[in-house]
Amino acid sequence: MNILSLVALLMWLSALALILVSFKRNDGSTEKGLRMGVGYLAVMAPRVFCAVFMASFVAELLPGDLISSWLGSESGVKGILIASVIGIMVPAGGVVAFPLALAMIKVGVGIPQLTAFLTSWEVFAIHRILAWEIPFLGVHFVGLRISSSFMLPPLAGIFAAGLITLFSK
Repeated sequence: MNILSLVALLMWLSALALILVSFKRNDGSTEKGLRMGVGYLAVMAPRVFCAVFMASFVAELLPGDLISSWLGSESGVKGILIASVIGIMVPAGGVVAFPLALAMIKVGVGIPQLTAFLTSWEVFAIHRILAWEIPFLGVHFVGLRISSSFMLPPLAGIFAAGLITLFSK
């Protein structure tokens, strides 16, 4: 059993345990939780369906040789820095970013570079900064947050590379 199957199994077991706990409470929380879960599924299923297809086509359409030369495992710190910049420019949520990451793996992007890409997307998502952070928290706070965390994506990529080296021995 691979790690992804194990994680999926643990998630299903956790969901079943929570259903059992709510059922024992006998206060209607089971029905309410199931209704909410079905509602979330109805909203997310079409998005995930489209995202999986998008990732499949993106993986086929991306110029694999070019991308793997820039962001492959052999690209090292330069590739980590490029991936950190690219992650900032993805103007979408997880339903787009993670299938894009899957497509990037399929064309040969290295794990450290992908780690930097996803960390950068999460920390510096430009759409979130412009739509939420600046209007709600102000330019001063956003400037401080960005300047205090701008090294996180490259450091995450370098740390991932170190872990790969450590565990491959």
